[in-house]
Amino acid sequence: MPENFYQRLIDKYEPMTEAAFLTLVSVRKPIKSEDIPAKIAALTDNKLQLGLGTLFTNLHAMTRDYLMTEQVDDDDVHTYEITGSGESVLEAEYARLKLLNQICENEKIQE
Repeated sequence: MPENFYQRLIDKYEPMTEAAFLTLVSVRKPIKSEDIPAKIAALTDNKLQLGLGTLFTNLHAMTRDYLMTEQVDDDDVHTYEITGSGESVLEAEYARLKLLNQICENEKIQE
């Protein structure tokens, strides 16, 4: 896909909300929709949870924007997986978060 397509997606999603970031990270490997809340809980040591409305809004929007694919089997089980576009958006957000982390370290902002 053309580079400007990726840049348009990056511009649309950056800066990402925590909910969008966690949703996208959780689908880096194929995962059933019913397993995503537990994946997010595991990623955040149970410190962050997404409401189902927020989660499914993000899944729908990100599927529509080609950041992930959705497969539906005969039993109506939905499985999601990140796309190359989604990885590009995630990498851009990682770079942004890395910069913010560096600022925190430089300014000696601590826990």
